[in-house]
Amino acid sequence: MQIIDYFKYCSWKFAKENDLSDITWAMCMSSEVFRDSFLLFFFPNMVIEKDILIEREKSADDSRPDFYINNGGVTYLIENKINDRNHHFGQYDVAFHVTPEKFGYITNYKIYEKEIIDKKYPLRTWEELYDRFSERIPEETEEKFLWEGYLEYVKNVCGIIKIDKPMKLEGLYSLFSLIEILEKKLCDRDTDEFRVKKYNMNICGNGGIKNGVIGINFELTYKNIQVDTFWGWIGIYYNREQPTICMGFYNNPGWGKLYIELIKPYEKEWCCGKTFDRPYFDSSCLWFDMNRCFHDIFENSDQVINQEAILTQFMDEVLLFPILLRGR
Repeated sequence: MQIIDYFKYCSWKFAKENDLSDITWAMCMSSEVFRDSFLLFFFPNMVIEKDILIEREKSADDSRPDFYINNGGVTYLIENKINDRNHHFGQYDVAFHVTPEKFGYITNYKIYEKEIIDKKYPLRTWEELYDRFSERIPEETEEKFLWEGYLEYVKNVCGIIKIDKPMKLEGLYSLFSLIEILEKKLCDRDTDEFRVKKYNMNICGNGGIKNGVIGINFELTYKNIQVDTFWGWIGIYYNREQPTICMGFYNNPGWGKLYIELIKPYEKEWCCGKTFDRPYFDSSCLWFDMNRCFHDIFENSDQVINQEAILTQFMDEVLLFPILLRGR
């Protein structure tokens, strides 16, 4: 399970296209079984030679595909895309003198353009890879954990959601209740240390309520620290079997950058709090996740007033974190 956890945590920190390509390349270098399965996923008729070479981002004529493969003197290419729709059909294959059948393409969305499909590029999706590889995980222990960890990484980075449990609509009222408490109570308070009030209901510093994330952007003013007003976020990621209540500070001027600047000089002293795991950076945000112990206490509480107290304790510990660090 440590290997699987390792890949899960990698997906939180290394979630960009190049990260996914790097980790996939490392998997190919670490496991011949995985390497062969990965290549045959695109090129089922390939006869893989012993001296096969796989390179990352080999350049030619201003073209730099994610994977360059030399198999017994025959060139193949694979390009990876996550959300990015700036495609390279007719560019990379021309630059490296390969036919479309030898230019594999993998995305986390479907490609429907007829002119691309008709040229017989091997078009794949990360979800197709996830499904196929999930069915073919080796039995050997080390390989098994390696594949399972990698697939966990792919699922998280590519936003693959597998809905296989019946929906219970009564649970939606709990989500409504949580947001009501966050909006009407926790994000409208005046304490001795700070003043917090709702700014809008949104995802952290950006966009809208989407992809299983909902929360409140709040305005925060400290009373005993000389910094301007800034904004933070508190909400829940419910797009996972164990939903996560968390707080985020978007690293942008006018959002949470001032909060980050308050605690950044003490980064070596960051640690787990009573209510949260150690803070971390991801996607231009500083995140605080409520720890599993407090999540369990919250879920097992049989009175709303106790749950509200737990949420308040979590939020206040995060908001007062800069004061704690500065006082050490």
